[in-house]
Parts: sequence; C-alpha cells; structure tokens
Amino acid sequence: MTDFQVIGAGLGRTGTFSMKQALEDLGFNPCHHMWETFIHPERKHKLLFNSILQNKDPEEALKAIFGGYKAAVDYPGCLFYEEFMKMNPEAKVVLTVRDSPAAWVKSVENTIFSVHAATNWFSWKLQRMIFAIVMPDHIPVIFEIMASKEKHGVSPVDPKTDLAQLYTDWINRVKETVPAEKLLIFNVKEGWKPLCDF
Repeated sequence: MTDFQVIGAGLGRTGTFSMKQALEDLGFNPCHHMWETFIHPERKHKLLFNSILQNKDPEEALKAIFGGYKAAVDYPGCLFYEEFMKMNPEAKVVLTVRDSPAAWVKSVENTIFSVHAATNWFSWKLQRMIFAIVMPDHIPVIFEIMASKEKHGVSPVDPKTDLAQLYTDWINRVKETVPAEKLLIFNVKEGWKPLCDF
C-alpha cells in the first residue's frame, strides 16, 4: 500500500507542477511528480518501471517508486491512477485539465512530446537520437508504458498519433472509472477554492 490521500489522474502539462505545489501547501507533502524521478536516482526507476512493463510484481514496483508520498500528479503517476485507487480506497482523485484538447497538444508538442511535432523523417530521427542521449534511462521505459494497451494504447511520440484524441480518450476514461463523489475535474485557472472545497 502507498500512503496516497490524493491521486492525480491528469496528464502531464495540465498544470501538474502547480498542482504539486498546491497539494504540498495543503499538507499532502511530499507529492510525486515526474521531476521526482530525476532527483531521486536511488529509487532505481529504470529497473522498477521495467518490472511494471514486464508485469513482474508491478504492485511491489509501484510501492518502491511511490512509497512515502502523500499524493501523486503528472506522469508517470497518472498512468497508474486505477492501481492507486485499489491500493488507497479512501483517496480522492483530481483530474487536472487544460482549456481544450488543442491547448494540451500545443503544450506537449513544445515540451514533453516535442518529438511528436517533427516535420519530417530526418527531423524525427534526429530528435529521437538527442532524446536518447540526454534523457535519463528510465524515461524511454515510461514512454513504453504510456504506449501499452493498458494505458494510452498509442505512443505519444509517434508523429502518427492523434494527440488530441489521446487526451480526450484519457479524460473520458478517468470520468468513466472514478466514482463521481471521489473525482474533482480541475483546471488550475480556477484557483484554490474548488481544490479546498473538495
């Protein structure tokens, strides 16, 4: 079991870093965010995410990655919101959203999924090579988990992927799988009140 009181189901680039800071200010400290995987190499992320990808005791791997946190937002945590709900049945779920699918696509193509926006094969291949060199070794494994049929079902860095559809499908999936009384759909532009009331 993890100690989650709040589970973030919103995809990366939906205000998740602001959400992390807000949750920590509200006492859900520490809150997991992708950034944690960069600053805590002692957690052996590549090994553990490979265990999840290969379905080798994934629950234990999740506990090793996320143990000690009171909340999780952003990738990679959002990918496991359903698992976290089973492990933490009393936790509430916050689905952070952007103003529109198009706004989310614009944001991710300029940041975390910039490879997706490559304009030709050479550009795409070059960006993939640079990505492989500069990124920590656990990031490609997280991308494989994203692409698995249990999660997104498509690769977010494949130029053929319809990212707006990926975003829309994810929002709908969360709405369908989280009981309404445990779910807050939240745009960080709304400010503190909806979060505090929830």
